[in-house]
Amino acid sequence: MILLYLLLAVVLILLLICLIRACVLQKKIPDTPLIRKENPDAMRIAQKLSKMVQVNTVVLPGEDNPQQFEPMIRTLSEQFPLVFQTFRRLDRLDNNLLLKWESGHPEKEGLLFMGHMDVVDAAGQWDHDPFGGEIIDDVLWGRGSIDIKSGLCGFFEAFEQLIAEGMTPQRDLYLFCSRTEENSGPGAEMAVEYLHRHGIHLEMVLDEGCSIGESPMQGIRRPYALIGLGEKGYVNLKFTARSNGGHSSEPPHVSTIGRLSQFIARVEKHSPFRCKMDATTRRMLETFAPEMPFAQRFVYGNLWLFAPILEKVYRYRDGFQGAMLKTTAAFTIIEGAHAANILPDTAYVICNLRLSPHDTVEQVVATMQAIASRYGLETQLMDGRGASEITPLGSVPYQAIEKSIRKHFPEVGVTPYLILGGTDARHFTKVCDNVLRFVPHALTNEEVRTVHGRNEHISIHALANEVPCYKDIILELNR
Repeated sequence: MILLYLLLAVVLILLLICLIRACVLQKKIPDTPLIRKENPDAMRIAQKLSKMVQVNTVVLPGEDNPQQFEPMIRTLSEQFPLVFQTFRRLDRLDNNLLLKWESGHPEKEGLLFMGHMDVVDAAGQWDHDPFGGEIIDDVLWGRGSIDIKSGLCGFFEAFEQLIAEGMTPQRDLYLFCSRTEENSGPGAEMAVEYLHRHGIHLEMVLDEGCSIGESPMQGIRRPYALIGLGEKGYVNLKFTARSNGGHSSEPPHVSTIGRLSQFIARVEKHSPFRCKMDATTRRMLETFAPEMPFAQRFVYGNLWLFAPILEKVYRYRDGFQGAMLKTTAAFTIIEGAHAANILPDTAYVICNLRLSPHDTVEQVVATMQAIASRYGLETQLMDGRGASEITPLGSVPYQAIEKSIRKHFPEVGVTPYLILGGTDARHFTKVCDNVLRFVPHALTNEEVRTVHGRNEHISIHALANEVPCYKDIILELNR
């Protein structure tokens, strides 16, 4: 009985500590909408992006045509002539564009700003020509207007202005534009190998991946800038069911497609992957906590106690909450027979998995293979990679980006983030210790939903407001 009272006393003390912390941590933030300040330079800059969008740079899976990007490179040189006069093109790199502004200080590590020229297909019915670059009521429409020709336009324009203002580089500055990002091609790897071969190590690489968006999580009442420190891994697995096939009039008890369906239902109903809170996600939740309502603040403000509980609960959550802490599995392609009256002798499904930092490719494949074998399925690893290396939170480049955000977007919160998707930036950890993912444009949720979808568009003021933010990042680190 005494032990029971002692245990109860300990529990009460812990809850009291959590209660006190939840009260002390409270940070009252008024409801703050996403603000896009009007920029007098917006239309001029938007006209440049419009020209870039008008160049069709769609690359479909399996395609590889370097010459397709000659018009895009020519358009960039026409829109940003000072950049192309000042920077020197390094090698040809199969028309992946790598430029360098020599500083005369080879002892200092350089800075690299990057994005990609290629875009995904513009399938479906659009309200505006996806390659028209139309500007209507301060909105620019077209494929790539966000992902990520806007980012290219932003940092190219920042350098164009800095050159015109007479900036002198104190360290080597690089620009890189891949043409193979959307189909996971080798462009970024080619650039990395070039830099590595020439003994070049960088102070910072800044790529796409995160931006400023509306409330990032339930309970947060203002926009946040998410700065990506790393990204989850990526694995594609193919699961195949085989049988003797036959006529649909005499179906077996469980068909090939039936076995695949049972397997899919098992994985989707009971995630086989454990949740674990990585350091970046923990820091993000701790940043959000003071601004949350009491119940959420009580939990997220006391992760020292509740993290193990969240790891158990979130294993069975869908969407963003589940994806934050665990490896996810999404079944994206399924195929069997091509006639309604045929039982397929072979059917398959492809599963795309996004790996958390605590899981390896080998572990994920073994876990999925063990489940698939219960349904008589074959497992094939198509391609895969583990999670990227994580950039240190306190790095000088991170601080420079945060400083610029707070100056130009004072109403916005700032937090580190582990990207759930993937970028070309992961390759650059070979030549840089501070690889970051952030584009300083403020996007509404509605705009974000058009990325890789129909009617992609961006506010011309969101585009123009990138430029001063990029300029300050460059100037802060150009020392």
